[in-house]
Amino acid sequence: MTGKQRIIAAMTGQAVDRMPVMPIMHTALARITGQSLGRYFTDARAMADVIVGGYERFGFDGVQLSLGVTGEAQALGAKVDQPEEGAPLLREHILADMSRLDGLRGIDLTPAGRMPLYHAALEDVSRRIGSHAFVLTTLRGPLNIASQLRGVEDVLIDMLEKPEETGALLDFATDVAVNVSRPSLDAGADGLVFGEATCSPNFISPKLYRSLVLPRHKRLIAEVKAQGWKFVALHICGNIVPIIDDMISTGLDFMDIDHQVPAGRAIELSAGRVALRGNLDPIADFFNGSPDKVRETTSALCRAAAGARWIASTGCDIPPGTKAEMVTAFADAVRAGKA
Repeated sequence: MTGKQRIIAAMTGQAVDRMPVMPIMHTALARITGQSLGRYFTDARAMADVIVGGYERFGFDGVQLSLGVTGEAQALGAKVDQPEEGAPLLREHILADMSRLDGLRGIDLTPAGRMPLYHAALEDVSRRIGSHAFVLTTLRGPLNIASQLRGVEDVLIDMLEKPEETGALLDFATDVAVNVSRPSLDAGADGLVFGEATCSPNFISPKLYRSLVLPRHKRLIAEVKAQGWKFVALHICGNIVPIIDDMISTGLDFMDIDHQVPAGRAIELSAGRVALRGNLDPIADFFNGSPDKVRETTSALCRAAAGARWIASTGCDIPPGTKAEMVTAFADAVRAGKA
């Protein structure tokens, strides 16, 4: 099987010859391949070269691209700084004053900010390796977009004190998420994952998630599926056990499982309804670990998830500065089928 075939089989519940490998890894690859993060985030060819180079070096079954959490806010006009060695930094919350919301409606995000750069990189990666590797694009979900536009603390307070106003902001952010999804599909991506770290039960209560965000997630996934997306996911960090059923009810095809959720528990709760991806610890296992530890934890994961619809990965983004030998140990252990 090709890597792409292997991941699609896992996504759809078909037989695989071994567990697929698709870690959450993009900026860490830039450092490993000797590319500065400043250039990675501002040069489409550099971004594509980093992703393709990592794929070829480590033999992943699929790759994941990301513009960073500020992409949508920047496209809507927010000021962003680009450090030489770091991710883009948001310098303003353009909806600190909510009266500006109507002025953002109708903005065409396709040619704005770094969106053209990102989609050019995505198209380049899809052209070069998309026939045999699964290409996953990362965009932000409604609550993450709202948090970038208004500020995390203000959004949290608004959810408690101004739920109707927050609902209007989340409706707008859902529209943004839907609109920026189409160019990724046109660029050739196979799957789409919406980053929604701020939906974590470690951050907001499941009750708030269900009342304010879940209805927008259902609409979001229905509308991007109508665009033609076949594989759509949510990435929500932390202990998502209280909301796994809610997440599955959105119509997603797979979900990321953070290291805080034991693989066996996630498999039990999902009950084969969706595919799962995870769930090694990117800090303890990779950044601060050793090759032997990575091999050990990867082998344990393979045993715990044997027979499940599981894609081997970390539970969250592997950070820049992670050594290449950690990634090699991880990918080799999965391919060896140590279970």
